[in-house]
Amino acid sequence: MAHAVVIGSGAGASVAAMVLAESHWDVTILEKGPNYFTNLTEALPTTLFSNDELKHDRHFAKADPDEEPRVYRSSSTDPEPYTGLVQSLPQTVGGGTVHWDAKTPRYWDIDFSKRSMLGPQPGASVIDWPATYQEMAPYYEEIETLIGVAGDVDALPAEPTLAHAPRTGPLPMPGGPPMYASLVAAGGCTALGFHPFQVPMAINSRNYDGRPACNDCGFCSGYGCPIVARVGALAPLRRALVAGAELRPMSTVTDIHVSGRRARAVTYLDEGGNPHRQSADLVVLGAGAIESARLALVADLPDPHRVAGHFVMFHWFTDASGIFLSERLHAHRGRALTHDMDDFADPDFPGAAAAAKVAGLPYLRGGTVELGGSEFPLDEAAVYQELLGLVAPDKPFGSAFKQLMRASLLRDRLCGITLVGEDLPYYSNVVDLDPSLRDWRGVPVPRITYGPGTHEITAQAFYMPKLRAILQAAGADVVTVISELPSDRFPISSGSVPDTEHVMGGMRMGVDPRASVTDGTGRHHHLDNLVVSDGSLFPTSGGHNPTLTIMAMALRNARLWP
Repeated sequence: MAHAVVIGSGAGASVAAMVLAESHWDVTILEKGPNYFTNLTEALPTTLFSNDELKHDRHFAKADPDEEPRVYRSSSTDPEPYTGLVQSLPQTVGGGTVHWDAKTPRYWDIDFSKRSMLGPQPGASVIDWPATYQEMAPYYEEIETLIGVAGDVDALPAEPTLAHAPRTGPLPMPGGPPMYASLVAAGGCTALGFHPFQVPMAINSRNYDGRPACNDCGFCSGYGCPIVARVGALAPLRRALVAGAELRPMSTVTDIHVSGRRARAVTYLDEGGNPHRQSADLVVLGAGAIESARLALVADLPDPHRVAGHFVMFHWFTDASGIFLSERLHAHRGRALTHDMDDFADPDFPGAAAAAKVAGLPYLRGGTVELGGSEFPLDEAAVYQELLGLVAPDKPFGSAFKQLMRASLLRDRLCGITLVGEDLPYYSNVVDLDPSLRDWRGVPVPRITYGPGTHEITAQAFYMPKLRAILQAAGADVVTVISELPSDRFPISSGSVPDTEHVMGGMRMGVDPRASVTDGTGRHHHLDNLVVSDGSLFPTSGGHNPTLTIMAMALRNARLWP
């Protein structure tokens, strides 16, 4: 029996492992992080965690920045690179889907055929994907059924959402109860003529596939789900294990051994740091965009055109917040942000063409807008404690503090909205290896060089005032927009570090080996039996949450591998 080694257990890796195991491959899954679940072959595994806030600030399921730091610089000439936590996806069995908020929008037709439909962008390498939306639609449907997506297709707006991502049938479950703060923000969108909707989410609204309905505890984005009403990569991982795959957590791959055009084996370290060598007939690289690029560089995989690690993309996030003095919005309760609005993802949005022309661009695009976020109690308390400490250092938790917590201006009366903006692929945005810094295992750490282009700077400046207008139309008494002060580092404000969990590119697909690392199925251009199955494959970033597309593309590609 042929043996496949799958590196990682997140969204793309687990789907690849499922397809291979069910096709009678002998599959070994090597996951560098711990396993916080038991009985993963059962429909309802037991969790070894709760969803309390304390873990959120203690690197629970995420890399410790002291043991596994990363380096960030805004350009190759940045005199003061940052060392620490850069991009905080969980490193654990199940990957980022253990702590995601489970929004599952589909990418649009213009995302898969961007070069053909919209044309090039100055300074960027805009190319078409190897598949069209029409080809991807059946894979989307299969993944939506596998992980249990809830929502109402008939309630999605005809323009612009369904016009660019048409659907042929219902989702597996109806949508869950809406978040009140999301409804309030959606009302602001409607008042301005925009088209908000309840976004499909991979969170059970009823018992599904042996798992219970969501109890709306409020801890979605950034937290594990103790009752497993939100499953993500665990669904395909379960099928892989049932089909005979073996999962080895706390197993960090440090090298891929290549001879000729074939990967022969991998070396990994177990929890105690002991090295092991695992032979392979097929190696699947699915460790996530940054870690997959890092491993390709550490292993010195063939890269004659110096493409590996380049064209890395971060969705740029622009946040706006409104405080509503007249009512409590309960934005910290329920599923994390139940509504979206896609108008800013449409390049035909009124005024976008004119703004692009002024900047010397052929077109402009923002992305989807998530409606309804807020702070959690501990984060709110920390702000009040800091403010009170300035005037009464000896009484940070006195009566004034209690009054502020009861009024809850920064939690129960706050409504946040976020623009998830499309990031174009630039060769200068790259993951490489830091020349001197090593992690605790002695492996070179990834160095991320990232700076926005003219498109991102122009798009953020164009759409920011519209975020303010939405909250004002919704009735907010006070509105703030993050990054509102001018900066030549938009959409990353001066002094900050990328902290988005939407990371793509670095091992991208394409027909030209001079501008891509893998072919149209994720197979390495220069290695016949090494394939990539995660977000690093993305040629462009799109304007929506990427996880569903990672899983759908992994399903398509794995079925095309011999």
